[in-house]
Amino acid sequence: MSVVRLFVVVAALLAAAPSAALAAAVPATVTGSANFRSKPGGGKVLAKVKTGTKATVVCQQLGGVATTKRDGPSRIWSRVIVGGRRGWIADGLLTGSTQALTAPLCGIPAPTTPASTGIVEGNCGIVAPVTLIPPFTTPEAFISAALPGARKNRDTYDVPVSAALAQSILETGAGKIAALANNYFGMKAQPTSTPGRYRWEGNAVGCVLKKTRESEGGTLVLTVGAFRAYSTLDASILDYGARLRANPVYAPAFKYTDNPRRFLREVARRYATDPAYATKLLSLVDRYDLDQYD
Repeated sequence: MSVVRLFVVVAALLAAAPSAALAAAVPATVTGSANFRSKPGGGKVLAKVKTGTKATVVCQQLGGVATTKRDGPSRIWSRVIVGGRRGWIADGLLTGSTQALTAPLCGIPAPTTPASTGIVEGNCGIVAPVTLIPPFTTPEAFISAALPGARKNRDTYDVPVSAALAQSILETGAGKIAALANNYFGMKAQPTSTPGRYRWEGNAVGCVLKKTRESEGGTLVLTVGAFRAYSTLDASILDYGARLRANPVYAPAFKYTDNPRRFLREVARRYATDPAYATKLLSLVDRYDLDQYD
């Protein structure tokens, strides 16, 4: 979902149900001098809030870009209560995770169904509906754990093993960051026609809303993305293979399944906007001798 569309959806839901997330209030502390605003990223400055001030986060929402030392450019704002008054403070000026949302998005319904392989659509929560796999301590440990799934992915979708390993290493820092959802390829859930509801296909079992950076006019801006959640590492790898096979933009890559390096170059043309993406992938193939697994 585009930043603009998600902002419109969230704003509309908040207007329709302004108190929907009040039960999710979370305590926080202001970490820098902050403008306490009447709207997320705009409106009147209601007051100046000092460092160390206690606040209660009611919900979060996308708004105008604010730049903070912690987050850089960000569209994420928190609806807070400070001293009995309600208003908005830039999320980067409040204590909290740099990955997870502090509170639900304003007006977005919470998930109503548990994680299940038989369900492929629903609402995303701010906590993954799965038990998270601990970060891998070394690249070698991650490669060892990912290898069975990469081989199954090759047998099922004809994706070279080295390609799957290289992309998962690059996307997750060798298994250290997996979108808070055992998601090793940054696979996103797709928005449906119902605001706040997403589709995640058969290999995933749900989705999670988390902070992510998207390019806006050449600048990476922190925003909110819906990421697919998986029960296992193998399921994440298989979903990656299924997506490559199903999306026609990757069809040229499958002409080179017997040439994994050329396969990676073809995938890289369309997988990321980073012009150095292919170079980074191929350097990982060399660094960890991933060719040996093909």
